[in-house]
Amino acid sequence: MGDSLEHQYNSGDKSSIARRMRFVRLELYGEDGIPDLAAELGIPSRTWANYERGVAIPCQVLLRFLEVTLTNPLWLLRGVGPRYSDLIGPSVLPAICLN
Repeated sequence: MGDSLEHQYNSGDKSSIARRMRFVRLELYGEDGIPDLAAELGIPSRTWANYERGVAIPCQVLLRFLEVTLTNPLWLLRGVGPRYSDLIGPSVLPAICLN
């Protein structure tokens, strides 16, 4: 039980989340898509590149990322479940920033 629980929590570490955010960006925007995604998020490209390297992402930017890409918040956090969802509702998104 301990190993499984430990793995579950480790899969939500900053580097894992950053890797999943990069994966989504590559899949939806392509290798050279940082400027396009950053523009949709209203941030500089360099800032997004830092997030992909593991710099902490502000809640407002994270919420906008989830909204723009329709990324499933649980997949982003833990790497489980469907990657994308069109069922993300307003009650789910704010809860992510409370943790």
